[in-house]
Amino acid sequence: MIDHSSPTPPEATTPADPSPPPADPIRPDTPRSPRADGLPADWVDHPKIPITRRAVLAGIAIGVLGILGAVAGVWARRTRLEKTTTFWGADAIRAMQLGPRVTLRLEPVGLPAPENLPTPTLTETAELSETVQKTAEASDPGSASPPEPQTKEIDLTGVPGLGHLRHAILDERHYDWETRSDKTIESLRSGDSRIAYLTFSDPLGKIPASTIALELTGGWVGTPPSPTNDRAANEHRSVRLIPRVQPAIRHFLVVISNAQKTYYDRRRSEEAKRAEAGKRDPS
Repeated sequence: MIDHSSPTPPEATTPADPSPPPADPIRPDTPRSPRADGLPADWVDHPKIPITRRAVLAGIAIGVLGILGAVAGVWARRTRLEKTTTFWGADAIRAMQLGPRVTLRLEPVGLPAPENLPTPTLTETAELSETVQKTAEASDPGSASPPEPQTKEIDLTGVPGLGHLRHAILDERHYDWETRSDKTIESLRSGDSRIAYLTFSDPLGKIPASTIALELTGGWVGTPPSPTNDRAANEHRSVRLIPRVQPAIRHFLVVISNAQKTYYDRRRSEEAKRAEAGKRDPS
């Protein structure tokens, strides 16, 4: 028997999608389709933090606090000169700040003041001169040089640490202002005292020279006695350094003095050797 019914049409097949399926967020190994914005296919968009008014104000506050902290640090570390300028004088402060040449005269421990030294008699003076003459002629015939002074002038120009010394003397916070008096440094001498004199000067003469006196044992500083009869120049002032600064200044001056003395002694010895070699070999 022939079946005249219409044949069943074949099922329509859907063409396969050439693009890969979207990636599964739970399974990152699933292939992903390329992005239209040109970013890599595995790029993950992170959530953006919204810029709110509160965030802007917080950023401005942090910046302002940083600037205030920097200004406060600079102000706290600056050298304060109000009280020291009143004590030393404007010219002396200028010399301490800008004087390119600094010299030191450091006396031995316990050296009495010049006015307290006993005056030798004529006989003692003659005996001392004769002893010096004999000693000089025995060491080097034909020369009679006087004995070296106990206090020498040492040049501190260019010495490392000189800037710290200037700062220690200039800053008003390094002084105990309650101890200020009209006493002279010379009047503070005792059996174990040691007096030092610092002179700040300018070889070109553009800055007036200034000299200060220091009693290193007790930590006193003040104006030295002036050789002139000027009343203003002879107004004596002294004040004590705070305990934290006293040993620092004393140690610096003593160490530098010993180092410079060793250098001068070595140079003097070398010059004496060269002079002796020149006498032996006049050619």
